[in-house]
Amino acid sequence: MTAQLESLKRNFPDVTEAQWAKLEQLTEYFKEWNERINLVSRKDIEAFEVHHLMHAMSLSKVVKFEPRCRVLDVGTGGGLPGLPLAILFPQVKFYLLDSIAKKINAVKDMAERLELKNVEVVHKRAEELESSFHYVLGRAVTSLPTFLGWTSKNLREGGEPEQPYGVLYFKGTLYKEELESMGLEPFKLHALDTVLDEPYFADKFLIHLDSANVKAKAVMPEPVKQQPKPETKKKKKRKRANSRWGD
Repeated sequence: MTAQLESLKRNFPDVTEAQWAKLEQLTEYFKEWNERINLVSRKDIEAFEVHHLMHAMSLSKVVKFEPRCRVLDVGTGGGLPGLPLAILFPQVKFYLLDSIAKKINAVKDMAERLELKNVEVVHKRAEELESSFHYVLGRAVTSLPTFLGWTSKNLREGGEPEQPYGVLYFKGTLYKEELESMGLEPFKLHALDTVLDEPYFADKFLIHLDSANVKAKAVMPEPVKQQPKPETKKKKKRKRANSRWGD
């Protein structure tokens, strides 16, 4: 057993043997795909089990999803945190969203090989998604004001007083100034180094924002204007020729 796998098992003693088997398969498939496309940096893949798998799984330490709830993972990239969480919460429906086709193809392949019936892969931009969900996840996708602007329309309100529906976002210390700029306070802030015994998780947090407050404060960001492509020499030459002949 590798040191990273040993750390995973020490930090998550309640994970079943069947779940560990799938998590180990996921690690194998992820590393295979990372050889073909850049899901995470080539340097960081060596620490995949702690830096990525454990990071995704940490949510299960502090959040308990009710059966049959709908969870959206925005900007899933290589399927993180959605795929590990789908293994840990088999009664929950996960929707893994990304706008990059090659990454979505990788996630779809891994989900199928893992036989995860509770995963649906969606190739779409977050701004274009219309469905609603109990929880929306993100893992350092973009700034919080932008992320919340994209996803506030997809949030359902409600849940339990101790765990309302809303956004669950993995972020470093920059969360403070980003939320202050919106006048938002977290419903709950989970410091990951208090639930995991790996020094890597110092200054890493899981931020829980309740739907009602997000909907009241979030603003859809302005769409990015596409810059016109510079004219090629051939096109400029054609324009000059046309003007010479009065076209």
